[in-house]
Amino acid sequence: MKTKGFTLVELVVACTLLLMLSTIATTSTFNFVQATGNLKAQYNNIQNIMALHSVLVQAKMNYATDLASARTSASATPNNPAEVPIEDAISNWNLLARQNDSQDLISVLINPPAGIQPALPLAPLNPASRSYLPTSRNVPVTTMVGGFPVTTYVLVQITDMPSLLKAYQLTDNGTPTGNIVATISVGPILDLGPPLTRPTLPIIDWKSGTPQEIQF
Repeated sequence: MKTKGFTLVELVVACTLLLMLSTIATTSTFNFVQATGNLKAQYNNIQNIMALHSVLVQAKMNYATDLASARTSASATPNNPAEVPIEDAISNWNLLARQNDSQDLISVLINPPAGIQPALPLAPLNPASRSYLPTSRNVPVTTMVGGFPVTTYVLVQITDMPSLLKAYQLTDNGTPTGNIVATISVGPILDLGPPLTRPTLPIIDWKSGTPQEIQF
C-alpha cells in the first residue's frame, strides 16, 4: 500500500517537466513575437519597393515620352540641328543602361540634359524643378519612447540614387540613416536604332547577402 505524498524522484521529475514546459512556452512566445516583427518588416519593405517602383516607372516613361515628342517635332523640319542633342540623349541613356550604370541614369532623371527644345521636362512635377522624380519625401521614423512607439517624420531631399533609396527607406533599419541594402536597374528606353532597343521596366532588388535578400 502506497503512502500519501511524493518521493524525491517524483518531485525531481515533476520539477523538470515544469521547467521544460515553461521553457517551451517562453521560447514559443519569443519566436512568435520575433516572427510577427519580421513579417511586419517584410511588409514595410514590400510597400516601400512598390512605392519607389511606381515613381521610377512614371519618371522613366515621362522622360522617354518627352524625348520622343521632341524628336518628332524636330524631325518635321529637314536637317534640323535640334535633332542632334535629342539623339545624343537617347544614345547616352541606352549606353548607360547597357553598362548598368543606374546611378548616372537616376542623375539624368533628376537633371535632364539641357539644349533640347522644348526644354525638358515638358510638364515639370514641381515648380522651378526639372526633375522627373520627386525632389523630397517625408519619411516616417518610429522609435520607442517609454515602451510606446512614437512616429516622427524626416524630410529627405532627393538629389541622387543613394538619397532616393534612403527616401524610400530601403535600408537595413528602415530609416534614412541606415545602410542602403537595395539596388536599382533602370534599363534602356526605346531607340529605333539600329539596333532596335526596347524599353524595359525598372527593377529594384536587394543586395546579395543582406538579410532582406535572404528573406525575400
